[in-house]
Amino acid sequence: MNPPAAALFAVTALAPAFAFADSGKEIYENRCSLCHAGGAGGAPKFKNREDWAPRAARGKLALYDTALHGKPNTAMMARGGFRDLSDHEVLSAVDYMVAQAGLNPPLRPEPAAAPVPAPAPSVVAAAPAQFDDGTATERVAGALLAQLAPPGAKIEMQDGVAIVSGLGIRVGTRDGVVWLRGMVKTSEIIERADAIAKAEGGGRKVENRLISASLFEWD
Repeated sequence: MNPPAAALFAVTALAPAFAFADSGKEIYENRCSLCHAGGAGGAPKFKNREDWAPRAARGKLALYDTALHGKPNTAMMARGGFRDLSDHEVLSAVDYMVAQAGLNPPLRPEPAAAPVPAPAPSVVAAAPAQFDDGTATERVAGALLAQLAPPGAKIEMQDGVAIVSGLGIRVGTRDGVVWLRGMVKTSEIIERADAIAKAEGGGRKVENRLISASLFEWD
């Protein structure tokens, strides 16, 4: 088998690996239930809305951050102490537990309503900015640049597609779906880019077709 054919076989065999990752339900039952089933160490109990509500009020991004990085001075360690879990698996477990508590928090908490003074007779209130597909692309690309790209990297826009230099990632949004394309150095970058796109894409579905360059390396 010549190198190009071998590479094609590797991509075909390994690229769908994310599809075989455990579901949020399985991650909870096999890992998270050790604490959350009974509330050990002050963990919010499974399906207990009163335990989860004040945490969910901070927004889903805050829940994700606690699950991924832990919470100081509590029993909650990064990834629940299971460092083999991918970002995607951790976020799926959080989504499952929150949903089972009957909650569906937004990514960020809703801002507190403030009294709005009556406008002057000649002033017309401007329409609020919309979080459209273009905004989603810019937000995701900006987060990738800030969190993953090397120093000196930048974003180039071409026909609505954001290219993050130094990463080899192209970002676009079409019909409400954020997509990621390109070849990156490691599979870890693929996982982190996926989590960033989900967190910054305004709740949109993420289509991740990034490929690790390590698949094309031979001895």
